[in-house]
Amino acid sequence: MASRGVSTLKFVGSISLGLLTGLSYTLSTLTLPTLLTLPTASSASRAFTNLTTLSLTHLRALAGISSTSFLLAYILSPRSQKHPYLLWTTLFVASSGLSDLIIRPSRTKTITRARTARQKDKKGKGRQMDASYEVLGASDRDSEGTISGEEMDDDVNGEEVREQMEGFMMSQIVRTAIASVGFMMSVIGIWGDGAVDVVIIQV
Repeated sequence: MASRGVSTLKFVGSISLGLLTGLSYTLSTLTLPTLLTLPTASSASRAFTNLTTLSLTHLRALAGISSTSFLLAYILSPRSQKHPYLLWTTLFVASSGLSDLIIRPSRTKTITRARTARQKDKKGKGRQMDASYEVLGASDRDSEGTISGEEMDDDVNGEEVREQMEGFMMSQIVRTAIASVGFMMSVIGIWGDGAVDVVIIQV
């Protein structure tokens, strides 16, 4: 009965890891390159925000299910069947999630620096415009409206959106590579377990 439970956990872990690998591959090769072709930065930003929210939820859920299944399979296995590939696969699944923590913060720092520099330039331009409006005798309301309108237009910057998409794409490529290694290891390990069982039955 325990062996059936362990086999089920291995099967669930492999299926979840396969789905995780496929989802990461689809995001990096099909979905994100398509978003990069959208005509406006605002539409691309909205689509990218929705995509990252949904995809990261599913990716983390699949990674959690897979790593938990393999770890429980290792813990519940009899001492003679505690194969190291279960721990290695768990380690690969956990490592695939670290790609977001390693790659994206460096991209975020670069984007933040660019945004700060742009805001400084914007403030300088705003002061120049205020001075020019005072010289021309324009009202303060008109100048404030113009500046706020420009700020709204500059809130969504095409270069920043593109950098964020490329950073997310790179993290998904790394995740796909690591998860695929873990998936192949799990498939080979499960196949090896089956081959050992067949040999024992025949003997």
